[in-house]
Amino acid sequence: MNMPPLSALEALDALDRTGSVGEAARACALSQSAVSHKLRALEARLGFALTEPRGRGVVLTSQGRRYLAAVRPGLEALREAHRGIGQARGNLEVGCASGLAATWLARRLQGFLNRFPEVALSLRSLPLGEPQPGCDIALAFTDTALPGAVHLLDVRFFPVCFPGLMHRAGIPDPSDLRPEMLLHLQNRGDWADWLRLAGADGKAAQGGVRFTGLLAMYAAAEAGLGLCLGDGLTCADALTTGRLMRPYPHEINVASAYWAVPGAGGLTAPAEAFLIWLQAEMAASLPSPDGDPPP
Repeated sequence: MNMPPLSALEALDALDRTGSVGEAARACALSQSAVSHKLRALEARLGFALTEPRGRGVVLTSQGRRYLAAVRPGLEALREAHRGIGQARGNLEVGCASGLAATWLARRLQGFLNRFPEVALSLRSLPLGEPQPGCDIALAFTDTALPGAVHLLDVRFFPVCFPGLMHRAGIPDPSDLRPEMLLHLQNRGDWADWLRLAGADGKAAQGGVRFTGLLAMYAAAEAGLGLCLGDGLTCADALTTGRLMRPYPHEINVASAYWAVPGAGGLTAPAEAFLIWLQAEMAASLPSPDGDPPP
């Protein structure tokens, strides 16, 4: 069994320490629904109930208490190992492509700032896949393993669209998708690959609107202009809130991945703290075992 997300274990520990989902949410700097979702996903992964109702709240089951007792020493060891990083202070300039920053990173930065209040953070927009000098750490989406870079996340593309687009006429078979229904980012090859994977001939990829920016493409998809290809990270919030939906299960592998690129002098203490926080946030954003993206 793969290791569960650290954030889910932290939520379970906080629930046991505080005695309520609301207090656990405050301790973890999350919403109550996010804590509940993490606990449900952890239960699905483990195969047994961790909590049970009591009065107006919930408490850990006997099996949940035994599980927490087994993993708590590991959690404490991790906290101790990173306690020095928790003292990170000073300036931190993070470089990030505007699409990733707007769809995913920016709305999560408060969690980092709550944990590291003495870090003065700056966020610089960078061209996609092109980290530039001057940043303490840069997030790149590239198919090239850059010197000193830390691999963050591999990516798979899948179609997404405005729910009303499918509700009007139903979900067509992939072979029935028309060129004008497809929205493209940079090139048309990704849609051609997806169509062939889904059993179509790929000819529909020859038409449709092409965008050079991720934000504009997602905005067009949310407006009902057509279907675009997204990934589990940059689409996570739109899928959770229902602004976009996944009409098909098929996914294609992508050569590019997300990487963290340290500055020229290596990772500063604030940059190392940011990297560790970022890895945990990305893991928490991946689809849960029931197939739904976490909140």
